[in-house]
Amino acid sequence: MIGQLIWTPGGRGDATAGRLYGLPVLRAEADWTGFWGPRRLRRAGRTLRRGGAVRVLVPGHFSQWRLLQEAGLRPVDPDLFLRAQSVPLVLAALERRGLSPNRAVVALRGLRADRDMVRTAVQLCPLVRSLIIDAPRGGLELAQQLRQEFGVPILPEAERGQAALAFHEGCPLWEADTLELYRPRPAGLTVSAPSLEEEDQENLPLLSALWEGGKLGPEDIKIT
Repeated sequence: MIGQLIWTPGGRGDATAGRLYGLPVLRAEADWTGFWGPRRLRRAGRTLRRGGAVRVLVPGHFSQWRLLQEAGLRPVDPDLFLRAQSVPLVLAALERRGLSPNRAVVALRGLRADRDMVRTAVQLCPLVRSLIIDAPRGGLELAQQLRQEFGVPILPEAERGQAALAFHEGCPLWEADTLELYRPRPAGLTVSAPSLEEEDQENLPLLSALWEGGKLGPEDIKIT
């Protein structure tokens, strides 16, 4: 269950079931300003947790996570959602530079060849000229698999691509146009959902929750 915290003047932290763009949420209304604000926010955290929420969507610029964490709550992490957009993100980065994918070298860099890197590599093989696989754990095996299955040239990790995807913090960032999939705006690109209300269109935690809940598909997502 996803929780949603809403600022409401005088709200005491009571929680009720609701829907957010069709996604079931447990919604708590609280006023966390003034002398009684922390008490109301703590109450909201407790009611959300008791109702089964573990991850919570909050208003923009919310800065009092410590009080919600005391109740065992945490933010909705958009990393998995951004990783799922890895292929359209790197294609958008190439297009921005006026490069055709079938003439481009794309580097996939990370600490290990995890499921998302494998999926991305498989999807990119028919689209790009060649790939660079740079992952100390499992990278060599993935490169061999791609050569055998697709016949695509896999270049050594020391080579440089026209664009790169970085899957993990701490991995080498050799390319100037590197999309760090753990950053809100990889390489300055914006992921949005134009069909949502204007104030929600670029809210990555919300987009992630809707995507996880099956309420946001590839056709709903725009990258600019």
